Amino acid sequence: MGIRSRISIRGKRSQWAARRRGLPSCAWRARGHSSAVSGTSSGGQHEKGGTVNVEALLDGVLGKKVADELELVAIRGREELTRFTDCQIHQNVASVDTTVHIRAWVDGKAGVVTTNDLTADGLGRAAQGAAQIARAQTRPAGYAPPDPRPVEEVGAWDEATWEASPAERAALVARAVKGAAELGFNASGSLSTGGAEIWVRTTRGVDARHRTSAVRFVTVILGKSGGSGYAEFSGPRLSEFRPEEAAARALAKAKLSEVRKALEPGEYTVVLEEPAVATLLGMLSLMGFSARALLEKRSFLDGKFGEKLVSDLVTVYDDGLHPKTMVMPFDFEGMPKERVYFFRAGVAEGVVHDTRTAALLNAHSTGHALPPPAAGWSPMPTHVVMEPGAAADEELVSGVPRGLLVTRFHYARTVDPMRGVMTMMTRDGTFLIEEGRVKGAVEDMRITESGLRALSLIEAVGREQRLITHGEGFGAYLVPKVRIAKFAFTGRTERM
Repeated sequence: MGIRSRISIRGKRSQWAARRRGLPSCAWRARGHSSAVSGTSSGGQHEKGGTVNVEALLDGVLGKKVADELELVAIRGREELTRFTDCQIHQNVASVDTTVHIRAWVDGKAGVVTTNDLTADGLGRAAQGAAQIARAQTRPAGYAPPDPRPVEEVGAWDEATWEASPAERAALVARAVKGAAELGFNASGSLSTGGAEIWVRTTRGVDARHRTSAVRFVTVILGKSGGSGYAEFSGPRLSEFRPEEAAARALAKAKLSEVRKALEPGEYTVVLEEPAVATLLGMLSLMGFSARALLEKRSFLDGKFGEKLVSDLVTVYDDGLHPKTMVMPFDFEGMPKERVYFFRAGVAEGVVHDTRTAALLNAHSTGHALPPPAAGWSPMPTHVVMEPGAAADEELVSGVPRGLLVTRFHYARTVDPMRGVMTMMTRDGTFLIEEGRVKGAVEDMRITESGLRALSLIEAVGREQRLITHGEGFGAYLVPKVRIAKFAFTGRTERM
């Protein structure tokens, strides 16, 4: 028996909505930005085993004097992934790749070239190419590379996670799928380990380096009658991953959602679990938490700083040094990351900056520049934190006379950025709450809602936070569950 949605969804997922793990990806593609053009270069030495001396290569490029200013961003990413379906492992893959983004300034104009040719000649050609692109520009960049600022040294690397073997991941996956297999359910998903090393070097003396490890587990468990449940784990250390605990959350949802009923669209009190909260905040980050959005006159915060816009239970900020997130002490311009409050006790307070927006708005960089290929989205929050509240999980549900519990959203899209309106679908666990108890599952539903309105109607915030690294934006989200008094559900799926 199939399921047909009443809502037609079209369009290709844009680059920013691709999978992000709280780490910089080596798969970012170059893209142009105002005042600069980007290019790509490949075909030289591809890294095998991480033996290339990246720092020596960067020193060589900086010494070539090919432009007035040079900025080099090198990202070595390592990912080893074990993928499973129907409770069986079907794929092990691994990759190590280093990408270097070279930005050159000539007469105030900028150009960018990205390469993974790690030979001295290859990097030299890329630097020359960036300088040529800069010379060809017709407008100045409007900003220059920043001067060095002190960066806090933080430990975020775990050797056991970086070096985890396929056998170790397989053993953890076996533990995760055991419960589903015993019931004849289908557990699918992946477990990835690895991390990244990042270098930022400039002719002005910026010299920043950081390395981090990461693990991410995600599973969707399907029942025999089409029920589904979702769970994930993210963190910097594999030793913190509890496979049975994560899988049990998904399995419980899959069992409970084997029988589902259709619910009419309308406004309902809703309890959002952490993945759903992360998507909500990720969409707000994309729409309005950056200085770029202010400059482009599309931010819901424009002209409203100092006003109380959301519930006084809501404090949301970005903090790359928060110990419970995927720590990153500087951005991709080598500037130290600062804590930036978006809402403090409900009051609108600030947005994140990179060097370009700081120059245009007479501010300073808060350490939120993205890599050069993503200049069209920079700056952007990458470590969003929502402060916990006082409510236990059972209290969030017990306070609902009639409403819904939502595990997560997917296919989130912007509708009206000036009002923070977004649309998305529930997925993998949507449940009816009656008289303060979860009574059963309902078919997935579409929401069309203002994120600002939702935050203004929060009436309880969970006391526990969970790290989520999927999101609909960049980076990681450390968030609690929340209860919202009214939430607009505008469509539903139906049985055929």
